[in-house]
Amino acid sequence: MLEFEILARGCFPAERVDILYQPEERMPMTPAIQTWMDTLWEERLSQARALNKRLFDAPLYRLVGAKTAGERLMLRLGDTSYKEYVTTREASFARERRRDELGNAIGVCSVVETSDDYILLDKRQGVDVYEGRYHVIGGFFERGLDAQDQRPDPFAAIRREIREETGIQEADIREQYCLGAAYDLAMPHGEFLFLTRLHIPLSEVQQREPEEDEIKELRFLHTSEESLRAFILEHHGRISATGEPNLLLYGAWKFGQPWLTSLLPTLESLA
Repeated sequence: MLEFEILARGCFPAERVDILYQPEERMPMTPAIQTWMDTLWEERLSQARALNKRLFDAPLYRLVGAKTAGERLMLRLGDTSYKEYVTTREASFARERRRDELGNAIGVCSVVETSDDYILLDKRQGVDVYEGRYHVIGGFFERGLDAQDQRPDPFAAIRREIREETGIQEADIREQYCLGAAYDLAMPHGEFLFLTRLHIPLSEVQQREPEEDEIKELRFLHTSEESLRAFILEHHGRISATGEPNLLLYGAWKFGQPWLTSLLPTLESLA
């Protein structure tokens, strides 16, 4: 069973990603929904404090649409917040509504590949969802932090997340592509999936100091067709619902479409 839906895929450098940003494209809101949301948010804040977990509101971008047009990736964005994400992912709310009636916050994540063909994997700690699961490097696409000339910049967002979580600097990056977009069906939100290729080896990555402590355990996988397939199959259900499609699209990019085509039916059949 898959916890995600792939919305768009390809291999897009920044110059082939087109963004239509309309801040007014927010989730539909009524006074009753706003009151319910405020009450639930206060409950979640109280629970987080009791568990000594970090939880705070932040202005985020909202996924309205993602599609490919020829060799371009077309993204349509609006505004949302972390509060809207936390509350509208509530199962009792989400299952009664269409996807476009939810907060639909956008995350960004990336497979990070070293110059000697290792990729970085982490286990999260002290985070709101998927704590203890494997993930690639990532976080949310934040308004105010991740814009260039007041325009949303998902490439800036993933570079920020990589720097904060691993200490890898922009100068360490050789090239970066957006591999597409996915939707997390378990914790409803969108995710932009990236590939970040470094010009430094694993030994240098291990010398970098992260700026934050969200990563419980940073692991490294030397990639081959067999090793990546085995990792995904062994840990399916213990990989985040956005990290798994990122690994799958990376595998298709690196090893070819038949690699992905042969793996997906097996994943879909697993409980």
